Amino acid sequence: MNTPAPTPMRRRPRRSDDPDPELASIGTHLSLALASIGSNGFGERLAGLLEGPSGYTSTVVAAFSEGAKPVRLFSNLNAEDERITLRPYFDGTYLLDPWYNMANSQLEDGVYRFSECVPDGFRKSEYYLTYYAATGLVDECGIFVRLSKQICLLTMLGIRASDEGEKTRGQLGELRALFPAIRELMYRQWSSLSTISGNSTDNLQSICKARGLVGREVEVTGHLLRGFSNKMIGRELGISHETVKVYRKRINRKLGTRSTREIYSMFFRKSF
Repeated sequence: MNTPAPTPMRRRPRRSDDPDPELASIGTHLSLALASIGSNGFGERLAGLLEGPSGYTSTVVAAFSEGAKPVRLFSNLNAEDERITLRPYFDGTYLLDPWYNMANSQLEDGVYRFSECVPDGFRKSEYYLTYYAATGLVDECGIFVRLSKQICLLTMLGIRASDEGEKTRGQLGELRALFPAIRELMYRQWSSLSTISGNSTDNLQSICKARGLVGREVEVTGHLLRGFSNKMIGRELGISHETVKVYRKRINRKLGTRSTREIYSMFFRKSF
């Protein structure tokens, strides 16, 4: 006589009034972040709220103001990533960062993916080859919250090649749905940040002018260092790409350089 096979247990379907585990987790992280406003633990609570639903694995928060070095407000990077990523960034390479330039352009508050905001030649730029590639980031997003006309808060979320697992891209949909709450949290935590001290040398234009560049030379140099091609520089400045070539020759002659790489090294070698 054959013994009948046991009937497999069926998981009870979730009823409409059962709590959604993911939403419950977000709710918990949100309440913890609210409770930690004004304390030293706020950054960690904010990171928990952002990284959980999005799949990102690191969080850095900074305050940006044109003409001043950015101020780091929070980071959960380990010591080695701090050395490779944040030290050179806050020492000066931030001047070429698309995020920095977006923060100073009166961009609308919101959530943006890094790869969708960079110029066409970004991966060939010295900023990418010398600095960004070494960070190991395979995806990054930025959350922009403007406190005032002068100050913009930027939360940078990243996934590195070493910790990505099966994920190579974070989920922006969840972050965008949470954005009103994120903005309110950041307002409450950092609303007292009204000014960032700086001086006239804390911008790329001043660095160029200190080297003897003027007018269009300054504009062309800035775009070159950020990874813009001759054609794209021409479109941005309303000149032909042949005229861009003329400016590049003039810039190299004034600086005593032969390439964008040498210009980059001249301006930013102290950052490494």
